[in-house]
Formats: sequence, C-alpha cells, structure tokens
Amino acid sequence: MKSKLIAALFAALSVAACQTAQPPSTASGKPETTIRAPVSKIKALIISRAMNNGMSITKDTEYMLQFEKPTANLGAAVLLGSRYDSTPNERYVVTFAPLGDETRVVISSMFVTNPGSGFERITPINAGEGIERTQQTLREIQQQAEAAPSAQVASNKQKK
Repeated sequence: MKSKLIAALFAALSVAACQTAQPPSTASGKPETTIRAPVSKIKALIISRAMNNGMSITKDTEYMLQFEKPTANLGAAVLLGSRYDSTPNERYVVTFAPLGDETRVVISSMFVTNPGSGFERITPINAGEGIERTQQTLREIQQQAEAAPSAQVASNKQKK
C-alpha cells in the first residue's frame, strides 16, 4: 500500500513537471508543419513510422488518420489506468488540410483511459518532451516527403 502511494505521488509530480513546458508555438498550439507533398504520400510515411513504433491504425479517413498503442509510460498508467483497463493507450490523431500543392499536417496527442469502450476518457497532451519529439518526427517526415524522387531511389538502393 505504501509503495503504491509513493509511486502515485512520484507519477503525479512527474506529470506536473511535464505540464510546465510550453506548447509548440504553432497556429494550432500542437505539433504541425506544412509539407510540399500530397496527402497520400504523407500518410504512407506516417503509417510506416507508426507501424515501426508498434502502433495500430484505428481510423483512417480522407483528412484524418488515428493510431494508438498501450502506453509504456508508468506514470500515465498509475494515474490514468482504471479498474476496467489498467493501461491507457497513447493515441495520435493526424489531421491533413490540403492547400494547393502543399498539405498542412497537425498532430494531436492524448492518453485514452478505457480505450474502445463506452467509457473512454481522453487526457490531452499539450506540452512536454513527447510533444517536442512529435514535432521533430514531423520535421523528419517533411524532409522525406519533400526529398527529390531520385534521392529516395538512391537511398532505397543503398538499403538493399
């Protein structure tokens, strides 16, 4: 009992420390970028990266992609787990806004308690190290999507 209380206190302090970080200075306040590429190309790159990170696609529409996996974050599990499901999911919702030959991409991150049930509870993640990593990943996807096709073919040949 005492160790559970200490773990919960530690987790609460960890989450509180993360909340002092500022959200990204973007128009949406979330990780975002504008990429010179069609939605289909960007989606393919994001899906590949998500699958490499053990995520599953839970929704895919023309302008939105959603994927998730059970969290490995102990603090989130202690604070956000429930009797129904002790491990919340990390969920990412990617929104695509085509703008001529460019696409604006915005990513929302959240923890989901009781995922897939009628009792889902969403806890948005607006700042912190995870958001900074998401923004960096988005920049990497932008570089890949905007790379010249001949550079990508050469890169693929080197990997084989």
